[in-house]
Amino acid sequence: MVDGIAFIAVSLGAAFLLGLLRDSWRFAAYGISLATLAFLTWNAFCWSKGFALDGLVPIEIFTAGAPPPFAVNLRLGLAEAALLLLVHLTALLSAIYLRDTLMQQGRRAMSVLLVLCMALSGVILTRDLFNLFVFIELTVIASGGLILLSHDRRALGAGFKYLIVTQVMSILLLIGIFFAYQATGTINIDGMAEQSALLFKGGFLAFFLMFMAVVLELKPFPANGWALDIYESAHPAFSAIISAAVGAASLVALDKLLLIAGPNWLMLTSIIGLITFVAANLFSLAQENDRRLLGYSSVGQIGLVMLVLGQKDILGDNYLFVVGGILLAHGVAKAGLFWISGLVQGRELKDWAALRQRPLLLFAFASFIALLMGLPPFPGFYAKWELVHALAAADRLWLLGLMLFASLLEAGYLFRWFGYVIKRDLPQQPLACPWHKRTVVMLALVAAWALAYIWGELSPHSNLLHLLPLLFALAFLVLEPLPAWLKNLLAIGGMVVWFLLSYPGYDPLQLIYGGIILLGGAIIFLASFYGSAQRRLGFYPSAMLMYAGLSLLIVAENSFNFFAAWELLTVGSYFLILRGKESEPHALSYVVFSLGGAFLILTGFALAGLGAGQIPLVRLADLNGELAGWVFLLLAIGFLTKTAAVGLHIWLPGAHAEAETDVSPMVSGILLKAGLFGLTLLLMTMGKQQLYGVELTYLMLWIGAISALTGNLLAVFQEDAKRLLAYSSIGQMGYAVFGLAMMNHLGWMMALMFVINHYIYKSMLFLSVGGVAKRTGTRLMYQMGGLITLMPLSFIAVLIGIIAVSGVPPLSGFGGRWIFYNAILADDYRLPLVIIFLAGPIAFLYLFRLIHTIFLGQLKDEHRKLKEAPFWIVLPQMIFVAFLMIFALVPGLALRHVDAYIGQFFSGGPSLNWEGLTITSQFGQWAPIPIMIIIGVIFMTLFLWLLFVNRRAQKVKQFNIVFAAERPYRPETTHFAWNFFAPYRKALGFLTQPLVTRFWETLTDLLHQLADLLRRFYTGNGQTYAVHLLLFVVAVYLLQKGMM
Repeated sequence: MVDGIAFIAVSLGAAFLLGLLRDSWRFAAYGISLATLAFLTWNAFCWSKGFALDGLVPIEIFTAGAPPPFAVNLRLGLAEAALLLLVHLTALLSAIYLRDTLMQQGRRAMSVLLVLCMALSGVILTRDLFNLFVFIELTVIASGGLILLSHDRRALGAGFKYLIVTQVMSILLLIGIFFAYQATGTINIDGMAEQSALLFKGGFLAFFLMFMAVVLELKPFPANGWALDIYESAHPAFSAIISAAVGAASLVALDKLLLIAGPNWLMLTSIIGLITFVAANLFSLAQENDRRLLGYSSVGQIGLVMLVLGQKDILGDNYLFVVGGILLAHGVAKAGLFWISGLVQGRELKDWAALRQRPLLLFAFASFIALLMGLPPFPGFYAKWELVHALAAADRLWLLGLMLFASLLEAGYLFRWFGYVIKRDLPQQPLACPWHKRTVVMLALVAAWALAYIWGELSPHSNLLHLLPLLFALAFLVLEPLPAWLKNLLAIGGMVVWFLLSYPGYDPLQLIYGGIILLGGAIIFLASFYGSAQRRLGFYPSAMLMYAGLSLLIVAENSFNFFAAWELLTVGSYFLILRGKESEPHALSYVVFSLGGAFLILTGFALAGLGAGQIPLVRLADLNGELAGWVFLLLAIGFLTKTAAVGLHIWLPGAHAEAETDVSPMVSGILLKAGLFGLTLLLMTMGKQQLYGVELTYLMLWIGAISALTGNLLAVFQEDAKRLLAYSSIGQMGYAVFGLAMMNHLGWMMALMFVINHYIYKSMLFLSVGGVAKRTGTRLMYQMGGLITLMPLSFIAVLIGIIAVSGVPPLSGFGGRWIFYNAILADDYRLPLVIIFLAGPIAFLYLFRLIHTIFLGQLKDEHRKLKEAPFWIVLPQMIFVAFLMIFALVPGLALRHVDAYIGQFFSGGPSLNWEGLTITSQFGQWAPIPIMIIIGVIFMTLFLWLLFVNRRAQKVKQFNIVFAAERPYRPETTHFAWNFFAPYRKALGFLTQPLVTRFWETLTDLLHQLADLLRRFYTGNGQTYAVHLLLFVVAVYLLQKGMM
């Protein structure tokens, strides 16, 4: 560890040394440059380690052996050391990346790079305003030279615009420093902060000019068109330096100025940052050029950090933790993405599909965008958690709302980009992947995950990378080269073992959900043995990440762990859904809705925390008044997005229908239960709540009823069998939400019955339909028919499934209906009951269509040689059939203990009495075994009688015109199942108009059109940019005068 002055002296000395070398000594010059940057990186690392782990205290460095104001002083602390490490590591890796270019340009370019590092170090370390001006000038000059390293002809124009704009900034800064010195008699930052009263008494304009000069260096909206042109045309390695290193140093300069400012200037900084963050992310929606999009994203992230700088007064001790988490994550991620862009030959987003040829680079890309968005377990997740809680505690909800809205926009275009990479056609131009450039990207990837671990350790909450389920999921990234069958065995074994380890700590409710998630998920994984000859890259890490989130969700005891688990399961399920053949738009819709719901949950927890970083979930019960109503509403809407309640359901049909055969039962049978678990937990802790006189649970009751009716009605008119089942899930989730919202004992029992039943029969039905689709090559029911003899096991599974869904005896669906009828008899809700009753008969329509059009009717010629579905797809179906039968006979195995557990929340209300195998209530009794026996006897009697009566009947074959007495149309020309319920469509079609879908599509189109319109604001004309800059200065001046 060398003295802090070395960060300036060594780089400056090396730059001068390069000037003494011959032009032909390029290898020596390059070696000196790398050695210098490596030394400075190591020195910065040693100082960072010393401050973080060894207890070093910040030091003052006096350049002339005298304290200020007689000499310039530098300050080196943990924040400065960390940023110096970011600057020099970025420069070192960029120099390696630029090897060929620097060797071609020679020692002068290398010298300029070292001068830039020296200047940035000075900006970070100095405590003197004039010194700050000098270092900023050096940064501008060096940056202007490095911009010209690009072979893009537009780089010259971009560099010229940059120099023009930065000269305006320099003039503003120099004039401001002069007048500030006149007012205070010092140019030392700390000294001027002590005399800030004198400065603002007669020197408001002086500080304003300094403030604006530094703010303009941060490229705020709308004075940032010149910066976007640089990002688009400069060499990607230099764009990485501008985004990560220059941006970080400029933010340090602004932070120093804010030491002098008062609270009004803090809020002004946040407003400028917020506007920039929102505008940059909005404009990115319409952007298809990769480097310009990265430029918008860089501007937006810097704006977000500006917002945080302005919240210094409320962040307190968490200030550096929040700023550092966002800034370092941005620096590493953006540098990594710019470096990857240099490997991609095309400049459109879809050209990044070439990354699929290199799985490690694809993983790096996914990690970098997760780092940018602040997804767990990366630093931004911890930082944004603290920031949101601080904003909520300070009642700055308008800042919080706009920030989360912009974050959702950011997630939208970044996930859209990821969808392009995974689903678009491979470009004709392959990746350009020299080893040294790939090495740089891999080192950035290591830095990203190292930051994830470090921030987890620094966080006052649990380190997510210590969680065994998450580590188990991440381990499958390393296991990707293994055969799929072996990974499948490991996944099944891991889930079963985790259930056995967790079982002793489960309460009865957690046991139900844990059994469905872990044991039920393991059964579905049996279907994944089909096609195990392929490696199925990406499937197992994604699936296990979803299951890790789900398993952590049900045992979370505080708000932080709950929300982290919610985010993990959302990201994992998105990756799973995206694997489907035509799933790209549906996966994007799913993840945007899910993250929108997650942000509402985050806001609800922040409001409930009342300033605390996290709260035990049981503390939600302590809230009261209007605050309790708002918290309940936010959390409920967030959970309802995952259950696809009406109005929030448009993501579900496509996501479930387009998913792979073994993924559809995972996301339908298991993933949807996350929302129901959240609602159960919410109602269990907070009970009934009101907001402005409206009973929120009653509103939820209506949502459940309308969801049931709408889902069932839409399912009736689907031609695609998987979409039919998907809409059916909306209806089934509506029943469960309705039961929970009834807020009585039997209503909750009914909801839990639907949780169990829905998992079994919907997983079974999706596997059955998926197996049929694999054999027939289509999901359209009118193109099927007559498959009962060719696929008898699939027919049996569908038959048992629809009996269970319909709720007729003797299967467990009837038990759910029986509890449902008991629950509604115990309550006084009339009109919602009418709607929920109407939904029931409608379900029979789509269930009849499902089995009739696929398995009955005429067999198509092209299907005559079909075989039964693959063994591994049929096997879990038969297991589910057995489960349904067992659950129908002895429901008490799963429900008896849950019934007693629920009873503690609804004392005195109607409940169930478990006497042996008979269940009784105040309205009647349910005896599963006698019912099963009676139904079985009746069925067998009628079946044998029909066999006897028809013992001599001759089977009429499909084309036997003599006996059929009809013209033998070929079956492929009949399509009797097309528009199957046309009369019902005429009567009820108006209820199925896609009004909700149109609303969300209109809103999305509006945002995209607004983005496309407003980004034309950037014309590429330097004079126009200068006008933007001046107008921005005037607008900020007027805004600040109005705030004072």
